[in-house]
Amino acid sequence: MKINPIFIFNILITLFLVIGVSVTVLVIRNGMNLYYITASLFSNLLLLFILYSINKGIPSSHKVMTNIEKNKDRLEFNESALIINSPIMQHRQVIEWHMIEAIYCLNTIPLDGIYHNFEYSIFLNQPAKTVKYSHLSWYNKLFATGSNSLEIKINDYRNIDFNKLHPAIEKYLLKEKIAPEYLQKKFGNDSLPKGLEKKSVKTFGLYKVYDRGKNTNNEKLKEYRVNTTKA
Repeated sequence: MKINPIFIFNILITLFLVIGVSVTVLVIRNGMNLYYITASLFSNLLLLFILYSINKGIPSSHKVMTNIEKNKDRLEFNESALIINSPIMQHRQVIEWHMIEAIYCLNTIPLDGIYHNFEYSIFLNQPAKTVKYSHLSWYNKLFATGSNSLEIKINDYRNIDFNKLHPAIEKYLLKEKIAPEYLQKKFGNDSLPKGLEKKSVKTFGLYKVYDRGKNTNNEKLKEYRVNTTKA
């Protein structure tokens, strides 16, 4: 009969762990030097870590990325509302289409100049409705609160359905199609014409996607209207 080597390792490490715990108890009872107590505890923790790693494994980068993707926000759309589903916060934000005053898209360049971040700013005329999950984790029960903000941000890192928002805006708000060129525009030295490399580089772009154009007391929306480029 072939014996699984993992089984042998488990027995050996468990045996050493039992001995280590016994030694730790003996050291503490005899009131020995703190150095010996610390060394004994550290050895036991190391054995526990090895035992866990053999049986459960250390999460791979693929598992980590999969977990990150799983916890990203998601978007849902219907005739009456845009819904932002947030697994980490364990709630859904319901934004009825008539509550949307304006939508702008900000394109920023990071320091390395390779990856561009896109973010929608959705300005509302009243706060979004927050619907909590039926089963909440203890920390969301204690700390999660509703938001009264009149601005909702949706970016291409935190939201896995970022690219679905533009078609939804066309369908439910604009009632017509517009070219999503603002989602392809980039800024940086590579986009500058020859001879202009030494001049200052524009590191952001702000585009109007949708705006009712009504008077507003929102200073940020006023600023966006002044500095924007139409999508």
